[in-house]
Amino acid sequence: MPSTIDRYLMREIGLTLLATALVLLAMILSHRLASYLSKVANGLLARDSIFLLLGLQTVEVLILLIPLAFLLSIMLALGRLYRDHEMAALAACGYGALSAYRAVFLLAAPLALLTAGLSLFLSPVTMEFQFELLAKARKEAEISMFAPGAFREVLEGRHVVYIGALDERELRNVFIQSREPSGDISITTGERGRQETDANDLRHIVLEHGNRYRGTPGRGDYEILSFEQATVRVDTRAPEQAWKHREALPTRQLLGSREPVHVAELHMRLNSPFQVLVIALWAPLLARARPREGRYGRIVAALLIYAINFNLIGIGESWLSHGIVGGRVGLWWVHGLFLLVGAGLLFHYHAASHGARLLRRALRRSAA
Repeated sequence: MPSTIDRYLMREIGLTLLATALVLLAMILSHRLASYLSKVANGLLARDSIFLLLGLQTVEVLILLIPLAFLLSIMLALGRLYRDHEMAALAACGYGALSAYRAVFLLAAPLALLTAGLSLFLSPVTMEFQFELLAKARKEAEISMFAPGAFREVLEGRHVVYIGALDERELRNVFIQSREPSGDISITTGERGRQETDANDLRHIVLEHGNRYRGTPGRGDYEILSFEQATVRVDTRAPEQAWKHREALPTRQLLGSREPVHVAELHMRLNSPFQVLVIALWAPLLARARPREGRYGRIVAALLIYAINFNLIGIGESWLSHGIVGGRVGLWWVHGLFLLVGAGLLFHYHAASHGARLLRRALRRSAA
């Protein structure tokens, strides 16, 4: 059973963890909301799907944020206790810095299990649903992109499109004004039209039974062309693939695969739970702030260490995806490296504590 002091430290770290995770989650989701609103404005997504997509991405974002939020919660909570001399008072009662590990790991163990459950089981399901929802939202955007009776700019202002009526997926009485690279203006009209996507997922408007007028404003030598069918490109570029198909694969399928991309995905799913446990080893000793020490110095140091870890994870994932290293090496070398950092901090703390004890004994002998 955890002691009263353990429960106190767990509560302090846990409440800070909750607040930190919510703030970071709100920041990232607000950024993605802005990205989705931009896609809606450009006709790449249906507006009704925005909040459902944000809800689905909450799981993915939480998996990435939990280790960082846990690190910040340890640094903030324990750092405050050291600066307020509460840890000094606890040390006087026999509850030293190493004793705080018990409370930290009592919190880290269930947190790592929660992260593993999200990463290994829930995330693939939400990613598959997100894949289907994005495809459906793009199809719905093909209909909602153009409103009857309204002018709309597409292809970064190169075309201005007007439709007189919309009958299910068919456009009626279409008017398109285009700026040519040469500086000429062309006007294309069609009795009816439809939207199509090509093999590269670029959207086009296909017009039937219309005319095209091309020339320079102020001059009367316009070219007039009648056509049975004409195509006008709408998208500036193919929509970015915001997810990878491997992220939607069930974990059991990844376990039996030897393909480099599948091995890399499995190790990435295991990364966050192990990060939580490794952080629980080195963060408590790094949070040992001196009474007159600055509030944010050690937090910055912790963030730099986390940034190094994050970049090494990215390098390791790239090596796995390209088959440079195998599954036996995986990302374990990164976790092992930061386990050594934790071991180094423990050794430094033990050496400093032993030196302090020897100094106190020497002072007592000299006083006697």
